[in-house]
Amino acid sequence: MSDIRHSKRYVLDKVIKFKQFHSMTTTSGSSIYSSATGRAWIEKILPPAWTELCTNLGIKAGVVVLKSWEDESFYESASFGYGEEGFYYSFLARGESGWNRVKNQITPIQFTSRETELFCDPGFASVVAIRAGREREFVGFLLAEWEGEETQNLDSILYLFAEKISKERENGSPPETRDSGQIAEIGFEDKSPLVSQIVPSLSEKMDLFRQSKIMTIFGPQGSGKKTLAKWVHHHTASNKTCLFLSSIPEHLGKLEKALAAWALETTPGTMVFSEPKKWTLGQQKIVSDWVQSSEHHCQILFLQSIEEGLEILPGFDRFLKKNSIHIPGFTFLEKNKLEGIILSLFQDLAKEQNRNGMHLEPAALGSLLERDYPNHFTDLKNILLSGILKSKGNRIEEMALEGDISKLNLGVPDAEDLDLRSGIQALERQKILNAMRIFSGNQIRMAKALGISRGALQNKMKQLGIL
Repeated sequence: MSDIRHSKRYVLDKVIKFKQFHSMTTTSGSSIYSSATGRAWIEKILPPAWTELCTNLGIKAGVVVLKSWEDESFYESASFGYGEEGFYYSFLARGESGWNRVKNQITPIQFTSRETELFCDPGFASVVAIRAGREREFVGFLLAEWEGEETQNLDSILYLFAEKISKERENGSPPETRDSGQIAEIGFEDKSPLVSQIVPSLSEKMDLFRQSKIMTIFGPQGSGKKTLAKWVHHHTASNKTCLFLSSIPEHLGKLEKALAAWALETTPGTMVFSEPKKWTLGQQKIVSDWVQSSEHHCQILFLQSIEEGLEILPGFDRFLKKNSIHIPGFTFLEKNKLEGIILSLFQDLAKEQNRNGMHLEPAALGSLLERDYPNHFTDLKNILLSGILKSKGNRIEEMALEGDISKLNLGVPDAEDLDLRSGIQALERQKILNAMRIFSGNQIRMAKALGISRGALQNKMKQLGIL
């Protein structure tokens, strides 16, 4: 008899829970009934709606993963129940068997803690693919976990919620574009008007360079001297070798041999020397004598910052200034010219990060125009790249550009830059910031995705100035 009473009580409890669930979903403040649509629903309503659904269905933990609006990356759009520690589903990483099963199957799929690692142990999970568009393209999935090993028949509700996400995904507005965004496809040829605005005398100096084959580019640190050197090489020796030399041998005999070897490798291309005013007097004389002789058959460019170096030979100083270009710092640029530089660089960086379609909000652009850039292009590049890496959508808002990120080197050095340490650090910063965006700053999931421990991740973030 007691067993019967216990059985009836179990049924009664189920009814109570059902009535409780029914009343909760009709609450006037429920986010599930929001009138928002499209992208606004995805970004603002989905997170609280997912929390409400999980709570009402007795889900222990769950996550919604969606494809980025602009590129092929995926990010965590909503989560519930994981706490600060979080959890990373390694079997659902891109390319893994679980990922491929979910991507290729229309109906919900169940996983148990016996066959794969779940947040609940013992536990089971239901995973439902989210598809959108006429072709029903795979754009993400939702996962819900329950404790225990008894499968609950709630897949139909999860499937309907996935369809709701799919509908709002389709209703989302396409990536916006600005008129100034037409410079997204920029090559060296298209950039020449922008460079001409920065360096008004460029065309005349280029004519002299074609005759003399020698030119010096002066400019403050981070002002784009190397970029301009590449542009000059492209327009005068396209498809030829361009060799960048950040240091030269101190031993004069070895220097003479090195110059001959470099010329043999480069001819008829371009040799680019950095900071010649920091050379010793002996190095200055050897290089100037060699450049002015007929022993080389290549173009010579010197890149010199404004800061004064060591003692310099009078003849070498006149030699450097004979045909020279001076790049002004951002301080001397008009606002409209600086705006063109910001938008051009922003589009280039977004394209490099496979985030096509991104654009700056007016407030964000306004804040960039009011900033100081002690290191000019370097600071601007770091600030823009930080905003691109941290933003989930295709709009860069002013908040994403806050903080003194200018001191961090986020841009991976060019191939000719041999500074191995800075190159590795820049790449590590990019990977960590990408993981922060995808996993909403959850360090447990970030660490697992990056293949390191949480402690190692925290140490790395401190070393790189991210924490």
